[in-house]
Amino acid sequence: MQTDTIALDSLLVLTPPARQALPRWLSVIDSMVIAVLNVGLMIEVGLVFASTISRTFFNSSLLMGVDETAYLYLVVTAFMGGAVSYGRGEFVAITMLVEKMAPRFRNTAAAVVEWVIISISLLFGGYAIPLLLSNLEEKTLLLDISYFWMTAPIMAGSALFVLHAGLTLSRMRWVAVVAGMSVVVTFLLLAALTAQAAWVFTPWFYLALAGLFFVLIAIGLPIGFVLAAVGIVCVREVGSGSMVAVVMNAQRGTGGFIFLALPFFILAGFIMDRAEIGSRIVEFVAALIGHVRGGLMQVMIIGVYISSGISGSKAADMATIGIPMNKMLGDRGYPPHERAALLAAAAAMGESVPPSIAIIILGSVTSVSTGALFLAGFLPAATVGACLMLLVYIRARLEGWPASERASGREIFNTGRKAFLPLMMPVILVGGIVAGVGTPTEVSTFAVVYGLILGVFYRNINGRNFWQVLTDASLLNGMIFFTVAAATVFSWALTLEGMSSAIAVAMSKLSPHFFLPAVIFLTVLMGAVLESFVTIIILGPILLPVAMQLGINPLQYGIILV
Repeated sequence: MQTDTIALDSLLVLTPPARQALPRWLSVIDSMVIAVLNVGLMIEVGLVFASTISRTFFNSSLLMGVDETAYLYLVVTAFMGGAVSYGRGEFVAITMLVEKMAPRFRNTAAAVVEWVIISISLLFGGYAIPLLLSNLEEKTLLLDISYFWMTAPIMAGSALFVLHAGLTLSRMRWVAVVAGMSVVVTFLLLAALTAQAAWVFTPWFYLALAGLFFVLIAIGLPIGFVLAAVGIVCVREVGSGSMVAVVMNAQRGTGGFIFLALPFFILAGFIMDRAEIGSRIVEFVAALIGHVRGGLMQVMIIGVYISSGISGSKAADMATIGIPMNKMLGDRGYPPHERAALLAAAAAMGESVPPSIAIIILGSVTSVSTGALFLAGFLPAATVGACLMLLVYIRARLEGWPASERASGREIFNTGRKAFLPLMMPVILVGGIVAGVGTPTEVSTFAVVYGLILGVFYRNINGRNFWQVLTDASLLNGMIFFTVAAATVFSWALTLEGMSSAIAVAMSKLSPHFFLPAVIFLTVLMGAVLESFVTIIILGPILLPVAMQLGINPLQYGIILV
């Protein structure tokens, strides 16, 4: 599975295949988009940080309308940033099945993927035009920003998607390109001919949608486009909504002010990685418990737990802890498959450690307090971590993994002194939320600023590599927010067709004792093919009323879902 993770030698994670070099003109366009995103990200961090400091210490709302600039920034990130991210091979897709195909079928599948992306992009861009025209005279309340600028990025991003997909097609063999186009055109014709036919209103149609979903997954179409494609086909065939409404929901799905916490914590994670904060944490934890049997593997678990309290991103956690631990574990003779599996499991554990992207998204799509979810996530993550540590201890004894020398008191003191400032970051973040200094979005700017201060203090961050940090964060943000926008379209389509209600009714028939196990089973199934934040967007709002109806605490439901 292609992931949004950072490469850890090619040993620990799978990364998207390298795409061929772009022509100069397209590279210039991408660089301009990245510059806009990077500057926009810095401006948003500065605005929210300044606004929070002004309100907290001076009891003054110095800056107004930050939520309006946030909406504009996130729309640009989702569509224009998403297009650049796609062009650089950063989108999430499952390629395991495609890679096992014969070469000619694999090439045809690759061409189908690009033609589907072109078709969906043309639809988004084309139907954004009437949306833009209808909102041309509308302006935001506080900053008087024309809604033209809220919709124009959809058109520009769609055009950029088409350019990147078209470039990829131009580099394929013409036989595969023609075959892929034939498949997509045939499907579109069949869909047009069967729109609102009698069979569309039978259970067979939903079975066909499920089949389409898994076929698109199997051929390696990025997850965001899979969700968009199925949602569009559903709405178009049944006639339950207009294509303009599809674009409106994609635009709405990019979120508002609360969603800013995602790019901020992602940026904080990349800053933490560049500042080598993780290595300081790892060295300190290794000095404390590295001498027990399997101790270095235990260090990885604890290190990821602490790192998760800083970045909120699994990708950043695995890079921050995985990179320094990989060499250390390799030198001690730990098997590669064991460390890779443990790093993945520990990163999954970190999903409920605040600040977590999954928790932030759950709080934004449901009525559950994000701050309460943050506090509720500590203990479940610690429980999973303790179970992982017990499993490592048992495996260490069975496999005869070596134990390291016990660190001296002086070494523990020295590594603890070096790790003190990095370890203060989660204390500042969680303390700021609990003390009411700010919301998770506002406090996330503290992580960025504090991480930058540490990076400059440790002389690991300068003007040149900070721009690369911003670029890495912007590319990951583009992939995430486009996928979130597509997931919103998918979820909206399910709601229109009554599927959301059907799922809720089916789950409501379960007793309180079986509801949460059913939630676990359902999320495991969906998590096998979808990113966690996509699953949460789809299931979170649907099942929360059922949980409350069954007398289950919303916080318990939320953390179980995460």
